[in-house]
Amino acid sequence: MDDAPPPIAIGSSGRLSAQPLTNAVGDHALLIRQAEAPRALLTGERGTDRERVVLVPMDDDVELRVDGDALAVWLAHGSVSAATASVPGWASVLGMALVVAVIGLAILGGITFFGWVLRLVA
Repeated sequence: MDDAPPPIAIGSSGRLSAQPLTNAVGDHALLIRQAEAPRALLTGERGTDRERVVLVPMDDDVELRVDGDALAVWLAHGSVSAATASVPGWASVLGMALVVAVIGLAILGGITFFGWVLRLVA
């Protein structure tokens, strides 16, 4: 009987899963797989003052992000794009009309202002 914990679904589609692993000497890791194909292995390595996180890609479609924004992008992705809402057509047309009106008024105001300035200077 295998006492391995059940895999944890990860990713937006849930097709990826993380399976906790423990080897004979007690080291722990996570095996990330899609269907039955392994994709990456996440483990730790002993360091001097703290453990080093080690990610081992197992295929060409594993993206490694080393920038500080990777966590922020992941966190914001859920809060910004959690619900897919469609904008009604009338709202798009009204918004475009307002943008065109503001640009038109800005052009008309610029022409009027510079017309007054040129009359005062001349």
